[in-house]
Amino acid sequence: ATFRFHASDLLRLGAIFLVPLAWLSAGPAAAAAMALVAGGTCLLRYYAGSRAQDLTGQLVFISAGLFSMIGLYRIIWWLDLAVHLIVMAVVTVLIYDILVHRNGLTQRASQAQQRNVAFVLLTYGSLAAVLWEVGEWAGYYLVSQEIGVGILDSVTDILAGILGILGTVHWISSSRKFQ
Repeated sequence: ATFRFHASDLLRLGAIFLVPLAWLSAGPAAAAAMALVAGGTCLLRYYAGSRAQDLTGQLVFISAGLFSMIGLYRIIWWLDLAVHLIVMAVVTVLIYDILVHRNGLTQRASQAQQRNVAFVLLTYGSLAAVLWEVGEWAGYYLVSQEIGVGILDSVTDILAGILGILGTVHWISSSRKFQ
């Protein structure tokens, strides 16, 4: 109910500061990516299951945005796939934490509820992976043709994201037991 500052908020402020810096140094596409990053760090503030999760998620999101800003994806061909996998894993955990927060899932969740949560995580995670690709294509056509798109890029990005989602759902279902 009451906002209390903690050290992880400094990363969020850094992410917000990076939006205009990205615009100035790399253009509108990098600024748009960094704005999404800043939004993600704010979601983590209120929904991450722990401070460690909050910090880890922020570092993953900010790294993904910085890689775009400095053009590292064009230099290291496989980095884009690794980032899709890792970011989608973080997003899936965030979706889970939002479900826990909104629905009050408990340790003693029934098997039916556990299957339902796994299905919801797979569905929302996959939707997020597809929307990310739609955003890349929209950015390519509306913002800057420097954004790397193409059928092979999109398919491999979605597959990498789905691998991250599947791994995360398996980890959540086996280690956390839908707490």
